[in-house]
Amino acid sequence: DGFCQSGFFKIVRKPNYAAEQMIWVSFFLFSIAAQKEVASIWNWSAIGSVLLVLLFQGSGWFTEKITMAKYPSYKDYVKRVPLYIPSMLDNWLKLKQE
Repeated sequence: DGFCQSGFFKIVRKPNYAAEQMIWVSFFLFSIAAQKEVASIWNWSAIGSVLLVLLFQGSGWFTEKITMAKYPSYKDYVKRVPLYIPSMLDNWLKLKQE
């Protein structure tokens, strides 16, 4: 088909982007835990985390558009596999069938 559909790509279409977004959200959560005053969950790291998540959302949309134009069979893959967040029920059913 020309694009990877095995390993992590069998679970989500953009595993690298999903992991990177989780890392930045985790950094933000750790920054909240490290604050001396927990009165507010907002600090400077929130800006960076939000901007980077938005960047990856935009990049994901852009690469999806390019890939769909390049590979006609990618549309079937899009119907089967979620973009960033895996569907636990679907994965459980797939494992049960194998």
